[in-house]
Amino acid sequence: MTSKPAVYLFYGEDEFAISQEIARLEGRMGDPALASLNTNHLDGQKTTLEEIRQIALSAPVLVERRLIILEHPLAGLNTPAARGQFLDLLEHIPVTTALVLVEYQTLTSERERKKNQIHWLERWFDQARDKAYKRPFPLPKNAAMEIWIQEQAVALNGQITPQAAALLASVVGDDTRQAYHEVEKLLAYAGYRRPVEVEDVENLAVSARQGDIFELVDAIGNQNRRLALGMLHRLLVDQEPGMIFGMIIRQFRLLIQARQVLDKGGTQETIIKEAGMNPYVAGKVIPQARRFTLPFLIEVYHHLLDIDEAVKTGQIEVSIALDTFIASFTTQT
Repeated sequence: MTSKPAVYLFYGEDEFAISQEIARLEGRMGDPALASLNTNHLDGQKTTLEEIRQIALSAPVLVERRLIILEHPLAGLNTPAARGQFLDLLEHIPVTTALVLVEYQTLTSERERKKNQIHWLERWFDQARDKAYKRPFPLPKNAAMEIWIQEQAVALNGQITPQAAALLASVVGDDTRQAYHEVEKLLAYAGYRRPVEVEDVENLAVSARQGDIFELVDAIGNQNRRLALGMLHRLLVDQEPGMIFGMIIRQFRLLIQARQVLDKGGTQETIIKEAGMNPYVAGKVIPQARRFTLPFLIEVYHHLLDIDEAVKTGQIEVSIALDTFIASFTTQT
């Protein structure tokens, strides 16, 4: 790491992209052993400003700069005085330290930005351009996700057709971590010798995994707790609970979109157009959506969002939350 900003701000909901950017910074520090010796990972929920200051002022050992990754830097900064002290700390970060602030949320909404109501931390970065660098990492949506998938394929020395990227995006939603791993597997499946095609995505990324999610949702709709829990635990054998939970949330979101259109007398073509749903996915979702009422789907979806908040705030483990969710919407059969 040569002459670079002293303070960085990476913020937004795309945790995977942020982790990739941090890994790139760490990679620029050279020898891994020396990099580890000069890298500090801190949590703003547990670390005081004085502790951050002491580490930031510590001279790096045999490398040009010390790297500090501070997650949740806004924790506890609820008063003007606390914010002022934090900004004073940022002003005095030495050139021998790179302090990276990581906040997994949007700081200024689009509505606030249009009113010029910029978050105080973003505003400081805008004013301190000579020593500060900020980069937002929003989750890519719809067409942006399709482009992101194609870019990742190229970065991994492969290719994926636009049609295949669109289908994969419809499967993973805005989960960039899952999308990245799927691209890796698809490129290996294609042997890196040809572009990944729609058939590859259907065979590898859609059929097995999405089929299991459909069966799980069917079991919930049929009030079959034993079958639903069995499907869930089968999925948990080789997949992360967080990934499964994300797919369940996405499935119910798709069902709501389809059910809303169907209730208005719409067709599959209407759903594809209004919901931006991939034709392959729409063909699978519509028959399932007909088995549920819209009020039930909305109730389930809101319950899932409550669980998601509880998981993110550390109130419950995601695997336990999944069992609890199924128990809430099924009977013992």
